[in-house]
Amino acid sequence: MHERRESPRRLRVGGCHGVLGVTMEVNCGSLSEKDVGKNISIYGWCRYIRDHGGKLFIDLADRHGTLQLVFEGALLKQAESISKEYVVFVSGIIKLREQETIDQENPSGKIELFVNKLEVISTSKVPPFELIDEKKKFLANEELRLKYRYLDLRRKEMIQRIEFRDKLTKSIRKFFWEKEFLELETPTLIKDTYETGSRTFLVPSRTNQDKFYALPQSPQTYKQLCMIAGLDRYFQVARCYRDEDPREDRQPEFTQIDVEVSFKDEKYIQSLIEELMQRVFKELLKKEIKQGFKHMLYKDAIKNYGSDKPDLRFESKILDITQEAKESNYNMLKRITESGGFVKAISFQAMFGSESSKLDKNYMLKLIEIAKELGLGGMTWLFVSNKKLCSEPSSIINSFGEDTANKILSKFLAKEGDVILVFADASEKLLLNAIGKIRKIVGDRIGKYSEEYSFLWIDEFPMFEKDEVTGKLKPAHNPFSAPKQDTLVYMEKEPEKVVARQYDLVLNGVEIASGSIRIRDPESQRKSLSMMGMNDKTIDETFGFLLEALSYGTPIHGGIALGFDRLVAILSNSENIREFILFPKNKKYESPLDGSPTTINKKRLKDDFGISIDR
Repeated sequence: MHERRESPRRLRVGGCHGVLGVTMEVNCGSLSEKDVGKNISIYGWCRYIRDHGGKLFIDLADRHGTLQLVFEGALLKQAESISKEYVVFVSGIIKLREQETIDQENPSGKIELFVNKLEVISTSKVPPFELIDEKKKFLANEELRLKYRYLDLRRKEMIQRIEFRDKLTKSIRKFFWEKEFLELETPTLIKDTYETGSRTFLVPSRTNQDKFYALPQSPQTYKQLCMIAGLDRYFQVARCYRDEDPREDRQPEFTQIDVEVSFKDEKYIQSLIEELMQRVFKELLKKEIKQGFKHMLYKDAIKNYGSDKPDLRFESKILDITQEAKESNYNMLKRITESGGFVKAISFQAMFGSESSKLDKNYMLKLIEIAKELGLGGMTWLFVSNKKLCSEPSSIINSFGEDTANKILSKFLAKEGDVILVFADASEKLLLNAIGKIRKIVGDRIGKYSEEYSFLWIDEFPMFEKDEVTGKLKPAHNPFSAPKQDTLVYMEKEPEKVVARQYDLVLNGVEIASGSIRIRDPESQRKSLSMMGMNDKTIDETFGFLLEALSYGTPIHGGIALGFDRLVAILSNSENIREFILFPKNKKYESPLDGSPTTINKKRLKDDFGISIDR
């Protein structure tokens, strides 16, 4: 307990009742000039220590800020034994700092505490890295910071991130409480069910040997059971677990805001989430955003942007120039088109050739390598100069021919300094996917955005898609999404044409939410699962409990899940979600802090879980 000592009188501060000077809480960030002359008692960590000969200055830190302590006279010798990150209790008098020593960036930077009592609560080993501000550019590497995360969390920036996450959680909870949603908790130990795109973490049962629980990849089936139960408005700050391949914006355990409602359609759910975003942006960022986000069909997003999560802060659409390439003399492109392949291109307003351009010949060569890594044979790049389409080397544009070059120039409405990237491949799907990724890479590099935040709903995903490895059908989102009635005619012979009532919310090119209206009768659910190659026995063993529940009067229902970790990072203008998670795993999904995952002794596996492993 931090204490401020003063003449005792009853008062209320920060929601706490107490006696001033005895139980009134103060912290290193709450004191200011108004406290000058007062006797203060306070706890904290000794962060920065400066010996000025005859005076010792220590910056005392806690979660709320820092306060400069001054030691002199009789206490000086005792204070000299203090090292960084010692925890101390001090008492003393608040005084104004001299004008030239004021720290304008610190709320408590105009005052200092002249200490007359010092008590060392605990000592500290020398920290493995300096707990400094990131702007000083001496930040320790991430692996070391994760190993000593409890120290890393003492830093000002990390405290601010964790507090921001807390504020966002509270704002979201308050929103759904006001809308009369029930905050419910679904099980963490569940039945292993069919999932797509990632593997499930399994937990052995000691009391039921040779049997396993699964950790939920999402609360999907359980929130549907809540709707069947009549709990018509559900939300949960849910912990989810997926054994996915490592990626920058993924963690094996993560948080999502899970939502489900009964007797509502897509428009209601999307409007609800738009209102939530409006509330969050206003409360946390003090920014006004308008409801009525843009909508785009999935097929148009893929065709025009090569992605189901396009960043619309810059335009740069993908255009098909297969016919123009056929008419050219560029042999490489002609070979691809004559064998039934495709040629597509995308342009960027890059001010190519100017000193301010972030795209130059060297960067183009890097993009060619990126294109190859994405499965393409390479890339051709053109640019506009003096109202003409040009290339380096110039022989490339000569191969196109003047007539073809003018058609491409006209098709893109290209302006001076624009860059046009040209790609070709036999597979249109591979081609669009690669261009979509390159579009994002180049757009981020140029950074010429039309707006700070761009929301976009992607609607009408295909219900099924073919697995590129096995060739089997799999759900585009999940196997519980309801199909659009007018596309059911394709179910038997052309299932990839069946459109689901699915929708994603995209913010600045990042998917932050995904949802659908659900299948609500057991026969349709069984049909959907069988289309993905599951036989009746497997369906009954895996989803029998859900099919049974669907047969007891199921309401129209649907929902959405927001990726909470991604949302926090985007609102904080960061791409690294690990910076906003209390104790995250590293890029390999390992914990440098506790060393997990670890091997388990075979004897313990056998004795405690009945599991025999031969290695």
